[in-house]
Amino acid sequence: MIPTWAAAVAAVSLAIIAVAVIVVAVASVASALGVRAFLRAIEHLTGPAIGDVRQLIGTIKSEADSLVGTSRDIRLRIVRAADAAEARLTDLDALVEVVQEEVEETALDAAAALHDVRRGLTLWQWGRKALQRSRRKR
Repeated sequence: MIPTWAAAVAAVSLAIIAVAVIVVAVASVASALGVRAFLRAIEHLTGPAIGDVRQLIGTIKSEADSLVGTSRDIRLRIVRAADAAEARLTDLDALVEVVQEEVEETALDAAAALHDVRRGLTLWQWGRKALQRSRRKR
């Protein structure tokens, strides 16, 4: 059997433990309410800032999208300009080939004409000499 004093000490210690648990529970509830109030205060203070940040992010996203569109437009213009330059260079190459052929033909015609002129001069000089000889013989 348990002595009476031991039962009384056990009952008192059990009551102290129960009071300690209640105090810890009340302190935990008070702490949770304090944290909740603190978080509401933080949310109240940061709410406008978060809204501004969301708006800033939206603005940055729309600006980035327009930059992408502008970049795409510039890239397409560059490709079109390169294609147009290539077409013009092809046309210019064809023109240079035609001009070169014409210059070559003109040079050949001029050389042939010069050759004919020289031959004509030679014949003229030969005829002149022949006439001068025949006049001297008479």
